[in-house]
Amino acid sequence: MGGGVDGQQLADFLRARRADAGPSATAGVRRVSGLRREEVAELAGISVDYYTRLEQNRTSRPSAQVVAALAAALGMTETQRAHLARLADHPVPPPPRTLEADPALLRVLEQLDAVPAHVMTDLGETLAQNRLSVALFGDATLHTGLERSTYYRWFTDPAARKVFPEDIRERESRTRVAELRATVVRRSDAAAHDLVDRLRRDSAEFAALWDAHEVITRTSDRKRLDGPTGPLELYYQFLTAGTSDQLLLVFTPVDGTGTAELLAHL
Repeated sequence: MGGGVDGQQLADFLRARRADAGPSATAGVRRVSGLRREEVAELAGISVDYYTRLEQNRTSRPSAQVVAALAAALGMTETQRAHLARLADHPVPPPPRTLEADPALLRVLEQLDAVPAHVMTDLGETLAQNRLSVALFGDATLHTGLERSTYYRWFTDPAARKVFPEDIRERESRTRVAELRATVVRRSDAAAHDLVDRLRRDSAEFAALWDAHEVITRTSDRKRLDGPTGPLELYYQFLTAGTSDQLLLVFTPVDGTGTAELLAHL
């Protein structure tokens, strides 16, 4: 926010998206493609006069609720929704919550056999794992409720820390909290805030670290883990498919540490 409303681009964008939107089921034979203004207004729950003034750049900034309703009415993609929000000088809404792995990330995961890898949401919910990830971390897809989140399990279930050597757990706790803070600020939705509220209530350690207001965004790091076949030295990389709500985490062995050989025996 802060750039002001670009009313003309907003009007032009709405007209273009309306022309691209499919006809309604009851529209019958049409002379032009797309939806009529009356149909968009009805779908968005606003008056035809107000929508017409938006398309003609003759009104003030639409509210965030109206912007969201118009995006839904016009069947906009996530990228288009974000663009519309920016044109109206509103925060970009977080993507719709889903607990199904992104197909593009899943296709990559299915090709990874020699290294641990899994797909997870930005709130730490594991959506899919390969065989080595399950062998190293357990089947995290079996958890339900708040326990789906690795952030929640880290601070409420001692078993979640077993694979991490004791001397790095304090640093890992700080890093996870700082990482979650960045995610919560970016998402700013109910799911993120509910997770933090429960963690503050259920973990004194988390509450103290949260109040320190540290913030980071990790794209890669190096970890020491206690694997079933011996100590592992791993690089890990966060990969996305163009959105930030799902991540593919890939763990690769550090050369010269014997980790590749240990992974081969998992």
